[in-house]
Amino acid sequence: MKNITTYSARRSNIFVWLTVLLMLASAVTRIIWLSKTDESGLFFAVVFGVLPLAANLLIALRLPLRGEKYFYVTVRPVICITVCFFVRIFRVSANIERSGWPFIFVILSALLCAFQGFLYYKTFSGKVKTKLWVLLLYAAGIAAAIADRNTRAIVPAAFEYGEFEVLSDIAMALGIITMILSARRLPEPKEGEPYRFRYGDRMDGRLVRGGIPLDKVSPYIMVTRNTADNMLKDSIDVTGMERYIHKKRREGLKHFGITHVIIASYMRTCAEFPGLMRFLSGQKVYQRMKVTMKMVVKKELKVGAPETIISVDLLPSDTADDVYRKFDEQIQIANKSDELDSGFDNLAKLINYIPGLALKFVVWLLKTMDYLGILPIELMELSPFHGSLFITSMGSLGIPPIYHHLYDFGNIPVFIAFGAKRTEYGVDSEGNVVRNKYLDYSGVIDERIVDGQYYASAFKKLRSLMQHPDQLDEAPEVVKEDID
Repeated sequence: MKNITTYSARRSNIFVWLTVLLMLASAVTRIIWLSKTDESGLFFAVVFGVLPLAANLLIALRLPLRGEKYFYVTVRPVICITVCFFVRIFRVSANIERSGWPFIFVILSALLCAFQGFLYYKTFSGKVKTKLWVLLLYAAGIAAAIADRNTRAIVPAAFEYGEFEVLSDIAMALGIITMILSARRLPEPKEGEPYRFRYGDRMDGRLVRGGIPLDKVSPYIMVTRNTADNMLKDSIDVTGMERYIHKKRREGLKHFGITHVIIASYMRTCAEFPGLMRFLSGQKVYQRMKVTMKMVVKKELKVGAPETIISVDLLPSDTADDVYRKFDEQIQIANKSDELDSGFDNLAKLINYIPGLALKFVVWLLKTMDYLGILPIELMELSPFHGSLFITSMGSLGIPPIYHHLYDFGNIPVFIAFGAKRTEYGVDSEGNVVRNKYLDYSGVIDERIVDGQYYASAFKKLRSLMQHPDQLDEAPEVVKEDID
């Protein structure tokens, strides 16, 4: 994160709330204008309706909610506003003789508008060390408008005769200035300080900016997760695992079992191979700061019994005891009622009320927002399709592990299934017939987040940990960081 400048806008800052008021005022006046205007057409609707309204609402919602940690979320809305103003300059001056604006003034105004948006992007994406230049540039734009006699005539007339489009533009321009004033430059990050999110990151992960060019191209060739998945199947001798499980139960972890060993082993593998914590969204690879595990839990082990999905946030530094505690907490919450009561279940109930055709649009909208990285973090936390790992047990059903497909919606890159323990007879080195117990497990993985050698090394490590789980009692000495 060297040479990256980050900004923050605290919710207590008066300029934050002035920005919210101005953006809401801009949205309201624009809606009034759109309801009265006789103009129509797709281009008009998008540039003068959808773009500015979306920008107004995104800033009004996200600045107070996300501005302190994710001020960079204001960049895209400002770019949308810049496009709107850029086209508006030529629209107003289409008839130069009537407007009285010299052609050179129109061109310079358009260039100034474009440069304002570009400098805003450069400043709040961390490439410019101070916000002074972007503030002066926006102030210069307003000063230039005031200096022109035609503009000075337009603004009073807008208030007098209710020219709502002009009023909306004025509110937006002032809102951008108050938003810049609300931004506070943060000091340079210190060694060991938590990662600071910046432009290009998502709220559920940071953008992986390194890597070879092929890594950045392959997501555009293999577009969906199900066209980019690899499958593997393996078996392990469970002698060491069973001994470890009995030991943990004697220590008081009465529900400790195979699931906990597999999850704890996966956490320890992530400590050495952090690429397993990556995910792909919007054709870009991101690194998650934690491991979010999803699992389906049935209320009762019988056909037709209700089921819910639990979500457990884990860290690569977690020991087997940490995994058990966090996992058991979510299990207890899921089982404390006979009814489905998880956040996702309640969300699913709400979505179920939406009529079929409208539901298709809602799902499309959610997918688009997820692709652009603007899906609210609250929805991603409820979603069973967003996370680091989905794990399922076929052992309780008494069948071998399946190859479960990855979901094209969301961003889960790994799906692990394990089956029931089975007995196999073999011959030892002395020629004696021996009886061994094995556990079969399978994995379906998104090959676009890391290469084959990385996955092979990681799963060999996972296999070793599951066979020799005693090392899971202690936290790892080193937790490796992924590339920037």
